[in-house]
Amino acid sequence: MIHPARPLGVLAALLPAVATVASGAPALSQQVPVVAPRHEQLAPVPGAPTAQVGVAVRRLGGQPLDHDFHALQGRELRLRELTIAPGGSITLHRHDQRPGVAYILEGQMTEWRGPGFTPRVIGPGEAVFEATGVSHWWRNEGTSPARALVVDIVPVSAP
Repeated sequence: MIHPARPLGVLAALLPAVATVASGAPALSQQVPVVAPRHEQLAPVPGAPTAQVGVAVRRLGGQPLDHDFHALQGRELRLRELTIAPGGSITLHRHDQRPGVAYILEGQMTEWRGPGFTPRVIGPGEAVFEATGVSHWWRNEGTSPARALVVDIVPVSAP
């Protein structure tokens, strides 16, 4: 059974408020909820954003995995929608036992992935797979908001 998306009031209690401009894109004027858990954050490298700004995160639901995979006790398959404003960024982080995939719905994102951190533009209909050890950051260098669906495996308690 898929758990219903958490109401915005519950998310607001779990995460800092997200400013939104009239177009529905998050504002760049304040830092917003971190997309990756704190233990995955890395020391900055040249060119990487040092703060996550202009990102709105909406949890769409999750499915516990312990019934289907006994080795995944306490983990769930989670679905979120990320909206990244033009100029917005997701800070450098490394995936640590949090495999996932991001599928771009609209707009474009530029991803820098280690170890070389060569930029790669990802557009609508493209997917990016992330596994343990992947280090990367994203920035919306376009002129319109970018939206992505992100599916990952996380502890059931993750927001």
